[in-house]
Amino acid sequence: MNRLAAAPSGNPPASLAAMHAQAFPMLARAMIDRAAPHGAEISVAAGSVLFTCGDREAAFYIVLEGSVEVLECEADGAMHSLLVHRDGEFTGSLDLFTDRPNAVTVRASAASRLLRVSRAALEQLILTDRVLADIVLRAFILRRIGYLRQRPFGGAILRSASRAGQEDPVLDLAVIGGGPAGLAASAYAASEGLHTLLVGGSLTCGDAAPGVDALSGFPGTITGLCDGGLLRRAEDQSSRFGAHVLPVRTVSGFDGACYPYRVWLDDGRMIETRSVIVATGMQEGEAGQAPSANTAWLDGFLDTDELGYIHTGRAAAGSMQARAYESSQPGVFAVGAVRAGSVKHVLASIAEGAAAVRVVHRFLDASAH
Repeated sequence: MNRLAAAPSGNPPASLAAMHAQAFPMLARAMIDRAAPHGAEISVAAGSVLFTCGDREAAFYIVLEGSVEVLECEADGAMHSLLVHRDGEFTGSLDLFTDRPNAVTVRASAASRLLRVSRAALEQLILTDRVLADIVLRAFILRRIGYLRQRPFGGAILRSASRAGQEDPVLDLAVIGGGPAGLAASAYAASEGLHTLLVGGSLTCGDAAPGVDALSGFPGTITGLCDGGLLRRAEDQSSRFGAHVLPVRTVSGFDGACYPYRVWLDDGRMIETRSVIVATGMQEGEAGQAPSANTAWLDGFLDTDELGYIHTGRAAAGSMQARAYESSQPGVFAVGAVRAGSVKHVLASIAEGAAAVRVVHRFLDASAH
């Protein structure tokens, strides 16, 4: 049996300049004008704090004129500068769509004019403007994956520590599915030190029901999340944190009768993992039938409804003690459109992917004892 080691994509890594341009794009004037009706222009003095690390209140800011600085609060209370946003750039990360507290503090580093868009207004903008959604969501995901890139490597504590220079072949987490839920889950897991694999090719954009993006399972297609470019950039960024990305591989089988769990890929390789997040979305049904979940590869190991959507928590058969997002199989979680009862749109999928990682941590902590 072949265990998965480092997983090359077969493509050269994108240049740092290209990754930076997608993670920190400068919006054209026409794009800012499209966002303007969703927010309010404000003027702030140098030193004004826009939002604070640890708080849950935050907004999305586009710099019209001036500059804002992103700072991280160190353990001793000192502030460490991560980056500066200038004219046409915008603040924010995936945390805007989750219930997590702000990871950073943002303040004006010069007298500035800003377009302030509330969290609720940003969600509406993302759902109604595909082009801007492409830019913003791509940037947010790359920022989260690259979060520790600006910090000392010691900031991430890998659970699967190397032994004598050899990587532990057993993963902490395998994320199956490269839509918004899977990308969010793998981005948070990698940046929080879990030895992670993202299998991003479990669905293609053409596999969904009409009008539904198969990768994410929500009405409308966010094209930037559908192509392989984002996943290849994620691969380049995330490998430093013990994560690997397979942007085009698919999953062919799952064995839940052993632990660590075994997952087979379409090229014959087998991976072993302590936990799994399933984020494989929906696929088109037969003529006149409702879309079904893409879960046939699970070989019946999980409790699902008649269309294959995975029951989680107390709704999962025999799982009165199951955690949020956890299936009938301990340590196997479902997020996004593949989960029974989930809200089928991109922002809900992102929030579920991020939230599930915290539950994975709890499972791994408990199983270690």
